[in-house]
Amino acid sequence: MPAPPPLEGALPAGAVARFEDGALGLVLSTDIYSLAAILRSSYWLTDRCYVHLNAAGERSLEVTLLAKSGKGTETRNIAWEFLNNLIDSQLRISIQQETAAVREMIVSQAFSDVDVIDDRGRRVDAGSLPKVDQDAITTWRPAP
Repeated sequence: MPAPPPLEGALPAGAVARFEDGALGLVLSTDIYSLAAILRSSYWLTDRCYVHLNAAGERSLEVTLLAKSGKGTETRNIAWEFLNNLIDSQLRISIQQETAAVREMIVSQAFSDVDVIDDRGRRVDAGSLPKVDQDAITTWRPAP
């Protein structure tokens, strides 16, 4: 597998800073990546590199990465891995937010003494009985 390209040539101007000790600084927009996604992605690298987060402006964050081995090429590889993990983390957070209501309903149903969802998947308000579907009662269905 070929080595990934240098970040400086692949990312927009000002998005990458290289330091003398082999560390890389990446400036990330918090309009694109949430703080939670940045923290998750940073955490998963702490076994192989040092990570420092710093506010870089009102809507941006600087992430500085330094491979624990001290090799600049390894820091570059880890930085590319960080960027891929960042997309994965942000997507997971977005999906989690989009499906929160469904997940809460399923958990409520699983741990409830009474049904909060009727047989057709409709939500039942607390203290009320589900509506009776007259068509379902009068429609003949063979026994299983």
